[in-house]
Amino acid sequence: MFGALFTSQDVVSSAYAGVLVATFSTAILCFLGLSWVNEKWRVPVAMVGVAALASSLHYVGAASLWLTLQKASGGVRFSGWFTVHPLQVAAVYFYVSTLGKVPVGVFWRMSAAALLMVFSRYLGDAGFFNPTFGVLLSIGFWLYILGEMYFGAMTGLVRKASRPVRFGYFWIRLIFTIGWAIYPILHFVDVVIGAGQASGVIALYTLFDLVNLITPSLIVLAVAGQERY
Repeated sequence: MFGALFTSQDVVSSAYAGVLVATFSTAILCFLGLSWVNEKWRVPVAMVGVAALASSLHYVGAASLWLTLQKASGGVRFSGWFTVHPLQVAAVYFYVSTLGKVPVGVFWRMSAAALLMVFSRYLGDAGFFNPTFGVLLSIGFWLYILGEMYFGAMTGLVRKASRPVRFGYFWIRLIFTIGWAIYPILHFVDVVIGAGQASGVIALYTLFDLVNLITPSLIVLAVAGQERY
């Protein structure tokens, strides 16, 4: 990708390159952080690191496609989301598990909901069923994840936690609430309304990946570091 020449006016290429570097750097930082965090924090830190690395690999493919054909494919983006979103949700489970025992059913339900959230939009995008129905299904699974985070078994443990853990959980949950809302909205504009993979849609997807992926990863790493000292 970096062997290709693109100008600053090429917003999509610039966005792809920026997020690729940012996600890869975040992954490296998280993996390095495994050496200084407490053992109980290594699983959530490793998970957000792998999620960032998977996202950077997805952006390599997306950037190569754009620079070669000046086109974007929803399929490339979904290939990243199928890994990234379940990993992020699982990282939240293990984040709270550092405080005490969380029922394992929470892990399976949230992970399955994250996978089905992406899969529903994919089926609508691929034309296997009505795109609007896909968006609505996706929203339903997303709301279930938020329900677990706001009202489920994890909240009782978080209330009794130290201030850094409570503060970190608050911001991660807020990002999952507001930041993740952009995915069904842009999918509706892209697929249902028919805007297609326009430059503005791609740039917004990419911008929100910065917020929705990198910020929670760094929050987990920062809280793990606070708990270390």
